[in-house]
Amino acid sequence: MSISNRVNVGLALSIVFLLVFATNRLDKRHFDTVQNTVLSLHTDRVIAQDFIYKMNAIIYNKQLSMLTESPNSVNHNLNRDFNLLIEKFSETKLTKKENRIFEKLKVDFNSLIDLENENSDNNNEIIENINIIKLDLIELSEIQINESKNLTSIAQRSLDTNNVMSKLEIAFLVFIGLIIQFTIFYRVKKSKKTN
Repeated sequence: MSISNRVNVGLALSIVFLLVFATNRLDKRHFDTVQNTVLSLHTDRVIAQDFIYKMNAIIYNKQLSMLTESPNSVNHNLNRDFNLLIEKFSETKLTKKENRIFEKLKVDFNSLIDLENENSDNNNEIIENINIIKLDLIELSEIQINESKNLTSIAQRSLDTNNVMSKLEIAFLVFIGLIIQFTIFYRVKKSKKTN
């Protein structure tokens, strides 16, 4: 092979190397996006939904405890459990709307505790407050579902983009390979004809 053919082959191989390196970086970025999305989906949405479910169960038990003769001891334990769940829920990643509703939930729950501590016989106020808390929890639950859909959509788009890029990489590598072969063999044939 002549020096110009070697230079052409070296240049073509360098282009292929740079192409593979660049696509590898893009693939890594897409992989990181999917990995972060799946992690966020689990820690910030599935676990948060579990906290909401447990808070809902506590509120339901509070309603049931109102029918018993000594709800105070039951409520004390339920309030402690609810506050622990609020603390854990606050450690998840919250959207702006979710944070606003969560702050409202905390205020509404503190109002409920205050009403329970008054030891008044006015159960209607307590029931009304419990219903407000239930609505807060429903809104938080709906946000988890919507955010899960958004995160799944982001991961799917990243995977789709990665799939398209892989197909383009293969096509481009085949194209470069054909050009290299054409360059090498065409020049070899051309140099044989001149000899």
